[in-house]
Amino acid sequence: MKKQFFSLCSVLLAFFLSGCSIGVNVDNMLTPPKLSGQQEQIYQALKDTTGSAISLKYPKSGSYLSAFIVSDIDGDGLDEAIVFYEKNGVANAGSGLRINVLDSIDGVWKSVCDRSAEGSEIEKVVISRLGDNDRMNLIVGYSTANQSEKFVSVYSYEDGYLDLTFLENYALFDVGMTRKSENPDLVLLTPASTAEQQASAAVYQLDAEGKYHEYRCGFKDSYTDYSQLIYGSQKDGSIMLYVDAATGTAAGTAGLQTEILSFDGERLVNLLEQIGRSSKDTVRRAGLYSRDIDADGVPEIPVQKVFHGYEERAEAEQILRTDWLMMKNDLLYAEHSSYYSTGSGYLFMMPDAWQGNVTVVNDASSGELQFCMYTGDWNAEMPVVLRIYISEDEADTNEHLAAGFHLMHTKGTAEYLVRAEDVEELGISAAELVMCFKFVS
Repeated sequence: MKKQFFSLCSVLLAFFLSGCSIGVNVDNMLTPPKLSGQQEQIYQALKDTTGSAISLKYPKSGSYLSAFIVSDIDGDGLDEAIVFYEKNGVANAGSGLRINVLDSIDGVWKSVCDRSAEGSEIEKVVISRLGDNDRMNLIVGYSTANQSEKFVSVYSYEDGYLDLTFLENYALFDVGMTRKSENPDLVLLTPASTAEQQASAAVYQLDAEGKYHEYRCGFKDSYTDYSQLIYGSQKDGSIMLYVDAATGTAAGTAGLQTEILSFDGERLVNLLEQIGRSSKDTVRRAGLYSRDIDADGVPEIPVQKVFHGYEERAEAEQILRTDWLMMKNDLLYAEHSSYYSTGSGYLFMMPDAWQGNVTVVNDASSGELQFCMYTGDWNAEMPVVLRIYISEDEADTNEHLAAGFHLMHTKGTAEYLVRAEDVEELGISAAELVMCFKFVS
């Protein structure tokens, strides 16, 4: 039985467990990355124009993390090179960021355009068509030297000229599919920076003639920052925008709450307000991001409540259950319940049969997290339904394997071990265990 259990877990894990990607902040690198042959040629061509006393500048996030971006930005079928740099020794070094565009002419890179940038630091670069227009756009998110302001700029490039076509301030920007169309739109989330400027979201649609159309939706809360923007699709093909906004209202500390928006090409609307609900219904602690936890194409929003039996305990002694809220058919409801350990990087989705019947105990003597049958009396017998143990030592792992635990996942030196107990009506199969465990970053 153990061999069958392990084989089944291995096969199912290969299908259901996904890896994590690691972001790189190139500004924190101790030494500049080694340039490729093509980049060396571009760099030399740049220095032939600007002189050698320059420093390359790198985007901090996004798909483009190099100072050299090679892409076809004018639609002629040939690649151009975009380079961000600063001249060394400039007295006001905080405002010296520049953009240079180079073309490959007869196989030789030559600078054809050089202009000042609209900020001091590069936050993110996107190259994309927008809206109903076929032109390619260079979209750059900038920040000032002290990070006090951010601006997004959209450039079009033609005949050796880089034209600024759009400039707005933002707290978070994205280029994403907001509606049924061939191309994505530009989405900006803006902060409530002044009494006159309300926190809001805006979709900018670029029409065939090159004009931007703004569709804005204000938020009731005065958000000053946002953690993420993700998208979800409905069965009818409509797209919802999930905005995780930073707030200080979660138990008096930094937290998150989520706004759900929809754009049909004519209006950007707040879906929670339409159904008489509020983003306050989604308040939770920082770090609990909305995500498509069950891979059905629709994100869920995590909110936390105490597990059964902890309602009267001191806050420091409470163990929290994470419910995953879904919006469907004008309803906002908990689709799943789970135990979510952000520190250990995993969550366990509780089977439906466990709802209202199982609580969680941190057993200090064994180091296990135990899911126990709970009848409403903390002093009554509480049979253990499932044990989870995280081992950092090979001998410790082998000892638990010998005791009937099974290895579910390995991350670094940590090995995640589980043992299901035979409890009437609450037992869980090997297949269910693998489906219920999710390992997240």
